[in-house]
Parts: sequence; C-alpha cells; structure tokens
Amino acid sequence: MTSIQNHTGKLFFLLLILLIPHGGFSQSRRHTPVQGDADFPYLPPGTDLERHEQKVKAIREKEYDLVLVGNSISQTVGEIGGKYEPLKAVWERYFAPHNAINLGYSGYRTENILWNLYNGELNFRRSPKLFVLLIGTNNADSRHFPIAHSPRQIYAGTKAIVDLIRQRHPSSKILVLCIFPKGLDEQKDEATSPPVFSFTPSDARKACKAGLLTRKLADNRNVFWINVNKVFVRPDGKINVALMPDLLHPNLAGTEAWVGGIEPEMLRLMGINK
Repeated sequence: MTSIQNHTGKLFFLLLILLIPHGGFSQSRRHTPVQGDADFPYLPPGTDLERHEQKVKAIREKEYDLVLVGNSISQTVGEIGGKYEPLKAVWERYFAPHNAINLGYSGYRTENILWNLYNGELNFRRSPKLFVLLIGTNNADSRHFPIAHSPRQIYAGTKAIVDLIRQRHPSSKILVLCIFPKGLDEQKDEATSPPVFSFTPSDARKACKAGLLTRKLADNRNVFWINVNKVFVRPDGKINVALMPDLLHPNLAGTEAWVGGIEPEMLRLMGINK
C-alpha cells in the first residue's frame, strides 16, 4: 500500500505542475493595477496641466542628459519662487551644467508621475544619461490625500516608474533616492517656515519603510539606490528644523546637503570625472 500511495502522490504532483500557469501559484495572484492604486497612472479631475504641457514641449524641442523626477521637493530645486527662490542657486550649481530638466511636481504621488511619463514626459529625442527619482512621501500621507498607500503599495508605484523608464530608455541609468524623513506632530511647534507639514507617527513610519523597500529596485547595473536621510536627522532622531524648517521641504542649506550628498554618485553614473 505504501508504494501505491507514493506513486499516486507523484502523479498528483505532476498533474498539479501541468495545471498551474507558468510562474507558479504567485501568477494567479498577480496584482492588476486599478484607479487609486499607487502603480496605476492617474491624475485627479481638475489638475492644472500647464506645467506638464510646458515640460512635454521642452522635451520635444531639446536633448537632455540629466532628469530630476519627483514631487515638490524636486520642484523646489530651481523652479518655485518665493521662499524657495534661493534654491535656484543649487540648480545652477549642481544640475544646469549637466544639461538637466526638472520634472518635479508639487503634491504629486507615484500614480501622478506615472501619468506624466505615459503622456509625453518620456518622449526624449535621445535617451538621457541619468534619471534621479525621489517620490513616494505623498503616497504615505493620510492627512492631505483621500487615499494613503501602504509601504508595499508605494514600493509597487515606485517600481512601476522605474520599470517604465527602463522600457522606454534602456540605456539610461536611474538613481532612486530613499524617501526623505517626515517631521512628526510633536515637532510642530519647532517649525519655523509656514505652512507646516507635520505627520502622524503611522504616516512617517510608512514613508520610512517604503523608502527602505525601494532599495530592492537597485540592480547596480542600470538602477541604483542611495539614502542621504541622515543629513536631516538630529542625534535625538527628530528632524533638524535648521535644514527642514516646515518638517517636510528642505531649505537652501538642506537642499545643498542632500544634493551635495548625491552628487558624487550622480556624476559617476553620468560618466563625469570631477
């Protein structure tokens, strides 16, 4: 009886292998993105597309070597006035000399960046040498957005961006930055630059975990990952408001710190000796 049972078990196992789609059990559970997911291209109704249209036009008319992709933290580097006007000096020093374009958008999340990329912002005449990607902090924000994503969902959204860039520009390098730390509500009174963006511990943890998960995207051949977050954190583990005065956006000194921190890797990936 034992040999018959063993033989029957082997037959069942072989039939199971034949019946399961290639890729195993995980294939049947593959996630299909839908509207609202971090990896589904989407812009809310009423979104002002003027900046996007300007960028698509610029991409169509000129060749670029360096592309900054992200949310308001990226956009403040040279493309927002007011209190961020001094940050234009950072753009002129670190990015402009390398034929760069800024594709940062205030308030954007992974799904919004995906929409931009699918709708003209990857139509470069020649593949850029390097994309620098900093995205995901807004996905973890349950206070200012109707949907907050989990760390794994934010990772999936970031991966979708990286995969799309790789598909469209396989010769380009991608440098993924770990999501910057967020200031907690307990530090709200320390902030010195209104409006203040303080966050719940849960949202801050989600952003932190998602940022660390994105390290998995690096193959160290075409996609690379870097974490410069220590420049924003005091010895007590809280945000250094001298560098991030509203608890989310770096000021001039903070931007000098993080951009200076990635510059050696950025230049290396572009093949530039300094």
